Amino acid sequence: MPLTLGEGARLAGGHRWVEARFFEILGGWVTSTADVDAKLLFDRHSQHHAWRADQWWDRLPVLADIDRTSLVVAPSPEAAVAADDLAALEGTVARLAGAYRVGLPRLAGGYQRHRSQTNPASDGAAIRTLDLLLPDVAADWREGEILLQCLLTDDAAVQEAASTVARLERVIVSPRVS
Repeated sequence: MPLTLGEGARLAGGHRWVEARFFEILGGWVTSTADVDAKLLFDRHSQHHAWRADQWWDRLPVLADIDRTSLVVAPSPEAAVAADDLAALEGTVARLAGAYRVGLPRLAGGYQRHRSQTNPASDGAAIRTLDLLLPDVAADWREGEILLQCLLTDDAAVQEAASTVARLERVIVSPRVS
C-alpha cells in the first residue's frame, strides 16, 4: 500500500533527524580521534551526512498546516538512545564499529524499506532522493568497514568491535526483546 502524505513526511523527517545526528556525532569525533585515517574519514563522512540531511529537509512538505520542524524527530525512542550511546563511544575501533557496523547498515536498511513503500505516481521526489542517497550511504559504509577491518589486528580489537555492535543493537531492539 502506498504511503500517505503524512507517513512519507514522517519518514523524511526521521531520515533528516538521523542524518543530522550522524553529522553531529562524526563531526564531534574528529577532534578526539587520534588515528589520522579515522579522523579524516569521520570529517569527510560527517559532511556527507549534512548534505543528505539537507536533501531530506527539501523533501518535507511545505503546507500551511504542517510545521516542517515538528517532523524532524528521532524515528523511535530507541534510535535516540542509540545515537546518544554512539556519540559517547571512546576509541577508534569502537567508533568505527558503531558507525559502520550498526549506524550506516541500519540507515541503509531504513532507506531501502522506505523505497519499497513508495509509489512512482505519488512519491517521485522521495524516490529520486532515495535512489541518490542509497548508493552514497553504501559507499560510506564500505569505506568505514574497510578501515575498521584494517584495525582488527588482534583479539582485543575484535572483541571491542563485537561488544560495541552487540551493545548498540541491544539498545535499538530493547523493547522488542522478550
